[in-house]
Amino acid sequence: MRKILLLLTLLSCVSPTVHADELAKQQYIHLQVNNLADAFNQLSRVFGVAFVASRGTYTKPQAIDLVGQYSVTQALQKILKETPYSYQVTEYGIVVTASVASEPAKQDSVIDEVVVTGIQASLLRAQSLKKATVEISDVIVAEDIATYPNINTAEALQRIPGVVITREAGEGRQVSLRGLSPDFTLVTVNGMPVLANNDSPMDSRVQKQHDRSFDFNLFSAELFSQTQVFKAYSVAQPAGGLAGTLALRTTRPFDREGFNFVLTPQVSYNQYTEQPAERFSSMVSNTWGEWGAILSVSYGKRLVEEQGANTIRWRKISLPQSSVALLSPELQSAFTQGEVIIPRGNRYSIWRSEQSRLGIGGGLEYNGKKVKVNVDLLHARLDSQRDEFHLYPRGDQSTPIIVGVTQLSDAQINEQSELEYSAYQNGRVATESRYQQTQTDYNQVVVSATLNVSQYRRWKILIGEEKSTFNIPISNKIYTRGISDVSIDYRDDRYFADIQYASDLRQDSMWHMSEIDLEEYASATRYRHAQTSVSQQLFDSLNIEWGLEFNRFTTFSSSTYQTDLLKEQWASNDTALPANMTRLLNSHSNVSWLGLKTNQAIQFFSLNPYNLTANPYAITNKKSQLREDKSAAYISANWQTDRLTIQAGLRYQQEKINVTLDSIEACCSAEQHQQWLPSVNLVFQPRAQWILRLGLSRNIGFPSFDDLSSELTYDEQNQIVYGANHQLSPYTSNNVDIAVERYIEQHTSISVNAFYKNITDFIVPQATQFTFGETNFPNHWADTNLDASTLVTLVNKTNQERASIAGIETMLRYERPDLPKPWGNMGFIGHYAFTDGQMTYYNELTAQPLFDKAIPNLSKHTASLTLYYETERLNARLSATYRDRYIYRVNSANLIDEDETGFHQTMYLDASVRFKLNDQWQLQAEALNLTNEREEQYSSSQDRAYNSTTSGSTFYLGVSYRY
Repeated sequence: MRKILLLLTLLSCVSPTVHADELAKQQYIHLQVNNLADAFNQLSRVFGVAFVASRGTYTKPQAIDLVGQYSVTQALQKILKETPYSYQVTEYGIVVTASVASEPAKQDSVIDEVVVTGIQASLLRAQSLKKATVEISDVIVAEDIATYPNINTAEALQRIPGVVITREAGEGRQVSLRGLSPDFTLVTVNGMPVLANNDSPMDSRVQKQHDRSFDFNLFSAELFSQTQVFKAYSVAQPAGGLAGTLALRTTRPFDREGFNFVLTPQVSYNQYTEQPAERFSSMVSNTWGEWGAILSVSYGKRLVEEQGANTIRWRKISLPQSSVALLSPELQSAFTQGEVIIPRGNRYSIWRSEQSRLGIGGGLEYNGKKVKVNVDLLHARLDSQRDEFHLYPRGDQSTPIIVGVTQLSDAQINEQSELEYSAYQNGRVATESRYQQTQTDYNQVVVSATLNVSQYRRWKILIGEEKSTFNIPISNKIYTRGISDVSIDYRDDRYFADIQYASDLRQDSMWHMSEIDLEEYASATRYRHAQTSVSQQLFDSLNIEWGLEFNRFTTFSSSTYQTDLLKEQWASNDTALPANMTRLLNSHSNVSWLGLKTNQAIQFFSLNPYNLTANPYAITNKKSQLREDKSAAYISANWQTDRLTIQAGLRYQQEKINVTLDSIEACCSAEQHQQWLPSVNLVFQPRAQWILRLGLSRNIGFPSFDDLSSELTYDEQNQIVYGANHQLSPYTSNNVDIAVERYIEQHTSISVNAFYKNITDFIVPQATQFTFGETNFPNHWADTNLDASTLVTLVNKTNQERASIAGIETMLRYERPDLPKPWGNMGFIGHYAFTDGQMTYYNELTAQPLFDKAIPNLSKHTASLTLYYETERLNARLSATYRDRYIYRVNSANLIDEDETGFHQTMYLDASVRFKLNDQWQLQAEALNLTNEREEQYSSSQDRAYNSTTSGSTFYLGVSYRY
C-alpha cells in the first residue's frame, strides 16, 4: 500500500489527468521488443499516457510481439497476461506493479517514470496516426510544424511526399497534390470543407484568381495542431478531393491539459527590403475537469519585395523597312519578312508589398465520459498594400520601335531565329506605376459532438459555417513614356536580359504622361455544412458506420474598371510629370529609374482613384454568382482481425447547381448530378514491422467557376458565341493506391506508395452550330449582324475527354540513437516522388485539339530532405525542397506567342535552430530561402524568357516562453 501511494503521489505531480474515454481509444500499434520496459515506453509515446513502474524487474528479457488496433488497456491485458504483473489506471496515469512474492521489498521505493516529450515524440505521434489510419495518408503534428522553418501552412506541407507548393515573394501559397491542379485538392478545417482565395501580384501568374484552390498563405502555421493528407479515398470523407484531401485541425484545449501559456515574439530581416519586420504568436489554454478553453493569436507584419526581368512573350514580327535600314541586307530581309522571333516588353520590374497577417483561433471543449463537444472558431485576415513598377519599351507591338523615328542599329539572331541581341536608336521606353490594396478575410465556426450511446454505439454530429472574402478596392495604374537609345542582350543569360539605357532615367524631363487605368474587384465564398454519422459495433471484429451530409456553397465575383483614360489627349501633346509626385526606384539590381506616386498623380489630373463612379468615363462591370447544393449518404463497414483490416463502403452524392450572370438576364435553370462513389481500403500486416495497404475508390472533382459561369461574348467577325455551360458534370476519377510501409524499431521507417488515377468526364471546349435563336440567349449585340436567324458557332465546355496520371512516392526516416554522441543525436527525413500524366489540350477559341502534353502543375520529380540534430537543449534543422519544372497553363488567346507557359525547377534551402534555456524559455532562429532562389517562368515549349524573379533571403530571430 505504501508503494502505491508513493506512485500515485509522483504521478499527480508530473502527469496530466487521464480520462477513461481516452484510454478506450484504439490506436494502431506494433510492439516487437525484448522487455516490458521498452513496451511501456512505446505505449507511452503512442497514447500520450504516463507510466510508472518499479525499476529492474521490467528490463528482464521477455519477447513481446503485439500488432494491430488496440486501446492502451487492451494492449496491457495482452502483454501482461502471462506475467506476474498487473496494472492500475489512475486519473494521473498507469501504475504497473508486481505481486509481493515476485518483487523484492527492497525495490519498493525505487521507481521509474516513462514520460515522452520533444520532437521525437511528435514524429512518433504522426507515425502512429498514419499507421492507425486505414486510408493511405501522411501526417504532420504540431511540434513538427513548429520546429520547421515555416511561415505559413503551405510551407509545412511541402515535406510530405506528393505535395508541392507554389510561392509568392518566396512564401508558400497554394498546394498541389500528386501532380494535379490545386483546384482538385479538397481542404477541410476542423472537419468541414472550406475555400479561401487571394491572388498573385503578377499578371503572368494570374491576378484576381477566383477558383477552387485554397490559398494557404492566409494562415500562420501556429494555428494548427495537426494536418493529415488523405491520399486514398474512403466514403466517410467529403467528396470533391479528386487529387486528395488536406485535413487541418486547430489546436484544442485537451491537446495539452491543464494551464498552458505560450508567447513567441520574433523579428526578421530581408536582404531586399532591409527593414525589420515583426511577428508573434501566443496561445493560452486551460482545462477544468471535463471543460477546457483555448485562445491562439498570431500576427505578423512585413515588407516584401520581388524584383526581376520579364517579357510580354515572344513573337514573329514584321518590322518596317525604315527601322532596319542600318542593318545588313540579310538581316533587313529577315526582319521585314517577319522571320525573326522578337522578345516584347523586355521589362525590369519591382513588386513591393507591405503585408499584415492576423490569425485568431479559439475553442471550447467538453470532454465527458460519454459526451465530447467542441466549439472551434477561426478568424484570419491578410492585408496588403502593393506597389508595382516596370521599366520597358512600349512602342510598336511592344518593341522599342517608334515607326519613322527608331532605328535598329545592331542585331544578332541565334539558330532558333530568336533575337538575342538588339540595339535601338531613339527607342520608345515607358514606365508603369501601379498601386493596389488587397484584403482577404476568413471566418469559420464549427460545432462538433460525439456521443457514446453505449459501449458499442457512437453518434457524431458536425455543423459549421465558413465565409471568405477577397477584395481589391483599389487597383490603379499610371503610365509615362520617353525616348532613349536602348540595347537588349540575352546572350549571357537566356532568362534575364541585360538592358542598357543611354539616357538618364532618373530625370523628370525624360518622361511624359501616357495613360491611366482604374479597377476594382471583389469575390466571396461561403460554406454551410452539416453532417451526422452513427457507428455501430456488431461483433468484436465488425463495425458499421452510416452517415448523412449536407452542404451549400455560394460564390460571387465582381470586376469594375475604366481603361485608357486620357490616352488620346496625352498622345497629341507632351504632358509633363506632375511636380513632387515622382519616386526614385533604385532597389533593382540592374538599373534605377523614375516612377510615380500612383494615386497622388491620378488625383493631380482631376480623377478619383478611390471611386470610379466619380469619374466622367464609362464603367465596365462584370458579375457572376454560383450556388451549389450538395447532399450525400454513405454506409461503410470495417472488419478487423489482428493482421487484416478491410474497410468497404458506398457513397451516394448529389449536386444541384445554379448560375447567375449579368450577360444572361435570368438565372440559368438548375442542373442536378448524381454519383455513386464506392471505396475499398485494405490493411494487411504480415509481420510486426510491415504494413501493406491497398485502396480502390472513385472520387470527383468539381468544374471551375469560369467553366460554369464565364461571361457570354460574341465574336462578330467569325460569328462565334462564347458561353459557359452550367450543365457540366463533375470530373470523375477511378483510383488505385498501393503502399508498403516498413517500421524498424522506433527510429527508422520507410514507405513506398504507388497510385494510378483514370480521370473521365474531363472538361474541354466543344463547337456546335445553331441559329442564334436556338441558343435561347438574349441578344446583347443589337448593333451587330446578329439576329435570331443568324447561323453561329457556339463554343462552350463539355464533359468528353479523359486523362490519366500515375506516380510513385517514397519516404525515409532514419535515426541511430544507439550510436555514440554526436552521431546518436542526428537523423534525417527525406522523400522523393515521381509523377507522370498527360492530357489533350484544346484551342479554347475554336474547340480544336492542339497537342498532348503533361497535365498543368505536374512536376515529374519532387523531393525534400531534412537533416536534424537534437539534444535535450538544442534542436537544429536544415531543409531542402526540390520541385521539377512544370506547365502552368496553355492560354488560347496567346497561341500566336506560345504553346505553353510554365516554371523551371527550383531548390529552396531553409534552416532553423532552437536552444532551450530552461523549461520555460527558448531561443530560436530561422532562415528562409538561404540561396535566394530565382523563380523562372518560361514562355513556350522553346523555353524562352517570360518572368524571372528573386525575393531575397529572410532571417527570423525570436524567443519563446512557455508556462
